Amino acid sequence: MLPLLLRTIILYLFLGLAMRLMGKRQLAQLEMSELITTLLLSELAALPLENHDIPLLYAIVPILTLMSFEIIHSVLLVQMPRLRRRDRNTPSLLICRGEIDRDELRNNRLTPEELFSALRQQSIADPCEVEYAVLEKNGSLSVIPKAAYRPAVPADIGRDVAEEGMMHLLISDGVIHDRTLCELGQDRAWLNRICEKRGYTPGDLYCLMCNDAGRVIFIPSDRKGKARRPWKGEDPCAP
Repeated sequence: MLPLLLRTIILYLFLGLAMRLMGKRQLAQLEMSELITTLLLSELAALPLENHDIPLLYAIVPILTLMSFEIIHSVLLVQMPRLRRRDRNTPSLLICRGEIDRDELRNNRLTPEELFSALRQQSIADPCEVEYAVLEKNGSLSVIPKAAYRPAVPADIGRDVAEEGMMHLLISDGVIHDRTLCELGQDRAWLNRICEKRGYTPGDLYCLMCNDAGRVIFIPSDRKGKARRPWKGEDPCAP
């Protein structure tokens, strides 16, 4: 049992390193070559786990080879445009200027029902509302609605909206994230001041977030460390 446990831990750590080196696209946006590589990695990792007589190197060496090939292939595609142009796996325009391209549907072996289903998943019930629909290399569908059906934004009515950036997590379960504080250009003294204004200490908070504009969200915790709702009359957000 112990050798099997050690083999599992070693292969888990090694595969995690390999996936990180090959890039985050391996986890979220698998293309054809990346999917093949991922399937092969899982098969190679299973061999020494199923048969204890197979040395770990029989899995590690092929995994290193596949990882190197995938990295080299990605670098060549970036550095050599001609090679990239010869790649047949390119995006396809299924709807162009409001018109469904039947030839592209046939080339991608898609039926109108499958196209309409994909549009409904993008919250579009009527294909006539679509200006462009692009089948991306990873199989996802990107949809650009016609101008009349796009959601209105402040720029459409001539309003200027201040940028607030994104929310940064400063405290989680009472633990201060110093790195995030540095990214905001603040320190613990500043954090303690805003907590004291609300009558808290960092250890009293389940979560504290702040965006680039300085808007702060307090989520207190009870003594058991669970998040609770704000007190009656208490605004969890503070400027």
